[in-house]
Amino acid sequence: MHNWVTKLLMLVILSASASASASASASEEVLMLTDDGPPHMIMASNNGIDVDIAREVLQELGYTVKLDYAPLKRSMHQVAHNKANLFLPTFFQDDTSKLFISASIIKYRPTAFSLNKNNFLFKAISDLKGKRLATFQGATGYFGDEFVKISHYKSYRELHDMSKLPEMLIKGRVDIVVLDYYIFYYFLQKYLRDNPTDTFSIKGIEEFSLFPEVKAYVGFNDQKLRNKFNKQLHIYKSQNKDKKVIEKYIGSVLP
Repeated sequence: MHNWVTKLLMLVILSASASASASASASEEVLMLTDDGPPHMIMASNNGIDVDIAREVLQELGYTVKLDYAPLKRSMHQVAHNKANLFLPTFFQDDTSKLFISASIIKYRPTAFSLNKNNFLFKAISDLKGKRLATFQGATGYFGDEFVKISHYKSYRELHDMSKLPEMLIKGRVDIVVLDYYIFYYFLQKYLRDNPTDTFSIKGIEEFSLFPEVKAYVGFNDQKLRNKFNKQLHIYKSQNKDKKVIEKYIGSVLP
């Protein structure tokens, strides 16, 4: 009888120990690095579309996520040298011996926006020629030779502060704004909230999908963690949780 009780106690102790060990492993803290670029990454509130999607997937895996900020090139260097666990976003990148790239967490959607009342019809980038066009700083490096030609027109301009672009469009200061879909609607709705006397409706916006979508990824320094992340990300997206995150930042104007 004594031996039976002893064995039972040992089984209970071993089981409790294994459970505690698994719990400790599952609650491991990981350091995520990113930059500031609303609404994808928002330093002021420690969140954003890309941040929330990656963080929620990791939390579903049982990890505690610590967030810090640095320029993306520095973030990549930090992760590659094991000073952080992951960084986002990254684009057009393959695995290396030090970095392991996830499945796509979101697709950025460069879009040409105009006002419905102008009745524009654009089927190609070249159709934007001669229009008063405003976009983000450095845009000519992203959209090919045809867009570079457009940038030579006097009616073309680039702004460092992307938050001003939707306002410029709805006030008629430009004919076209070229910007990521999520960034445009995030700042447009912020402008309308901050200026309640402006009666402009989002329904007055026309969209033209002239540019290819760009997939955004997470870079890890651990292949096993990347693989776990990918499996959970697939489940996460199958439950449309990513769409709920996007709606949180841009409302009902989901692409």
